Amino acid sequence: MRNNNTVKKKTTSGDDYEYTEDRITGHARKLFLKKGYHGTTIDDITRSAKLTKGSFYWYFRSKEDMLKRILLEFEQLFLDKLIRTLNAVEGGTLDKIAKFIRFAAAFAYYNPELCVAFTTLSGELVGTRHKIETEIRRIYKKYQDFLAGLMAQGIKEGVIKKDLNPDLAASVIIAFHNGILFQWFMNKGQIDERAYVDTFNKVLLKGVMLESVSSGGSFPSTIITKTKGR
Repeated sequence: MRNNNTVKKKTTSGDDYEYTEDRITGHARKLFLKKGYHGTTIDDITRSAKLTKGSFYWYFRSKEDMLKRILLEFEQLFLDKLIRTLNAVEGGTLDKIAKFIRFAAAFAYYNPELCVAFTTLSGELVGTRHKIETEIRRIYKKYQDFLAGLMAQGIKEGVIKKDLNPDLAASVIIAFHNGILFQWFMNKGQIDERAYVDTFNKVLLKGVMLESVSSGGSFPSTIITKTKGR
């Protein structure tokens, strides 16, 4: 049975092992969105993926083990990559915020079910004393701490409002982003993605930027959003 501490994506068409594991988690995410974690059984997952229950247990010890795999996938493919990407940005806080908005929008566009599944599963399981709750809280804390550091740096640079609490601001940004993502997913096909992301951009920046900065036009031109590309 594979060590699930690292998420690996399929690298070749002949890699049946990785393909089958991704196939199982992909069907599981769809079912979790439709029926919830508690409402979805292993039989539901194997039936949807057209696999035997024995195949499921070859890859995962339990439904909870598979859930951990999905959470880890979100952490590594979204959060860890986001942190690396923003840390590599040459420029100040505003450049990094611009990159954050574009990166998050592009990732959600190409991985909508993974993003929404993480959000909805968190809402379902946090507060229920489920064993997985600790893992969910750890990922959110990592996300919040990174954004709080970004806000604190912006305050030092004089581009973010000084009266903002960095930790609270980070928490609000995450909640705002999750809500925006969920609404977009629910209304997919009825909302212009670029306009939606642009609205998120404007509302977010209006809330955190100093008025003198936003009115002075000093925000980087790279803020122009690209929903279908990073």
